[in-house]
Amino acid sequence: MKSEKEIILKLIKKGGARSSFLSRLKKKTAKKYQTQIASHAQLLKAYHNLVKNKIIAKNKDLANSLRKRAVRTLSGVAVVTVLTKPYPCPGKCIFCPKEPGMPKSYLKSEPAANRAWLTEFDPYEQVQVRLKALANNGHPIDKIELIVLGGTWSAYPENYQYWFIKECFRAANAANSKLKTQSSKLQLKIQNLKKLLKTEQHKNETAKHRIIGLTLETRPDYINLDEIKKMRDLGATRVELGVQSVYDDILKKINAATPLSKPLPRQNC
Repeated sequence: MKSEKEIILKLIKKGGARSSFLSRLKKKTAKKYQTQIASHAQLLKAYHNLVKNKIIAKNKDLANSLRKRAVRTLSGVAVVTVLTKPYPCPGKCIFCPKEPGMPKSYLKSEPAANRAWLTEFDPYEQVQVRLKALANNGHPIDKIELIVLGGTWSAYPENYQYWFIKECFRAANAANSKLKTQSSKLQLKIQNLKKLLKTEQHKNETAKHRIIGLTLETRPDYINLDEIKKMRDLGATRVELGVQSVYDDILKKINAATPLSKPLPRQNC
């Protein structure tokens, strides 16, 4: 902690944190204290502690320069991507990867997919882990765009859909809280899950970390008026459609669905 504090104080005295100067300073300080080179996240934590203890005044330029990949939240909105659990996909597209233990078309090596795998696809844990990582790297997390990826969303059982989104909202509402309330059971009746979702959505309207956008991903042959109404009930503000090609002959060759295909019925949990 001493090394990080010393770096922050020297950066303030210098009047900036140019990358070349900061790199040299980090190496020199690590050698002095016989420690590992401090990360930007560690320096940000030290900076916030110094501000909190009124040792230094807030320095927006310094905080921004230490923020990792600042472009992620330049719009003021933090993107949080979560994945649904592995589940049978109605598609038979020949190009889709089929890694065991992963939702179809996703690989464990992808960052968001890896986070999902490490948390056993728990929506609450995925949101909490991502928000904590963004905050530790200096990103604002008061406004969140939630993106739900995975298999074909519309093919998942309805009670899983409502439970999953409800858990995402619950995680945003509980961010920074040391108390973790228990999750409702997935086996609850759909009416109860809908009520619980509405409760979490209502809480989120005035929460410190608000979900201002919700994106759901599905197939074009699973979209109809009833599906759109249900997505709006879940709180969706955008839908991503996996359109592989606009030519029916190509779709046929790659075994991809066409917008005229008849959707398969959902299965129960």
